[in-house]
Amino acid sequence: MPLTTKILALLLAVPPAVAAAAGTARPAGEKLKIIATVLPLAEFARDIAGDRGEVSLLLPPGADVHTWQPRIGDIRKLEAASLLLSVGQGLEPWLESLVKGTDAGKLARFTASEGMPLLRGGEEEREEAEHAGHAHGGFDPHLWLDFGLDAVIADGLAAVLSRLDPEGSEIYVRNAAGLKTRLAALDASYRAVLGKYAGRKIFIGGHAAFSYLARRYGLVQVAVYGLSPDAAPSPREIASVIEQARREGVTTVFYEPGTGDRIARMLAAEIGADVRLLHPGHNLDPGPTRAEKTFFRLMEENLESLKHGLAGR
Repeated sequence: MPLTTKILALLLAVPPAVAAAAGTARPAGEKLKIIATVLPLAEFARDIAGDRGEVSLLLPPGADVHTWQPRIGDIRKLEAASLLLSVGQGLEPWLESLVKGTDAGKLARFTASEGMPLLRGGEEEREEAEHAGHAHGGFDPHLWLDFGLDAVIADGLAAVLSRLDPEGSEIYVRNAAGLKTRLAALDASYRAVLGKYAGRKIFIGGHAAFSYLARRYGLVQVAVYGLSPDAAPSPREIASVIEQARREGVTTVFYEPGTGDRIARMLAAEIGADVRLLHPGHNLDPGPTRAEKTFFRLMEENLESLKHGLAGR
């Protein structure tokens, strides 16, 4: 199939919500200004757009996407942008108020969660009778932790960029294919390491952000509370997790950088386990090593943490 035909097929195949996202076309010779709400969308867009786009991450280092509060300067950033990339499903509760402060009619949008096979909040927890109290309504927005869904996102980004900048379509499709190759390699490395641990539980001393990762690799996530990082687990919930962890012979409790390691260390002390960082990958942490980190690097570090935690049993 000729490349131009492939591009047309790609544009027609994307969900209607993605196709409708494209707004004003890119003026000749001007780079697309792209703003993303989370790190993986920013990195994917940067890889796909190449030198035809300028991509920035809306969140400052260390900010939590669930609770961040935009400032006036962020409205100005959106006003200068061509395209806004977001996840949706309530991950960015501040986003619509921010967009209302701009000339939204000129801003093209891409919402990564639209048209995706999403997990409902608390779905995996409901599978465990002892953990039923952790169920939450709505859909889980942390879909970027499924690298197969990331490949679908890459195609969607190539499509919306092609609509904004038709002259760059072949570049966007080619770059998206390269990104998907990298994602497939990352996925293969996860399968090679985690395949032997199918059915094992991973215990999170924080909120339930890793359901997509667990689903893809046959693991079961057990978190002390649901999708909201602001929730406070009850003593009964903590006791239930401790009981399960003892029964499973858990040697590692995982924690996230945003919620801290206090609860994870408390659980670990009760069962004689250690603690390891498991990064949700939505943003970079502040600090001198920030420049060395990428979404792919964070995911590689997560795999090392999971291997350590699961191999100890």
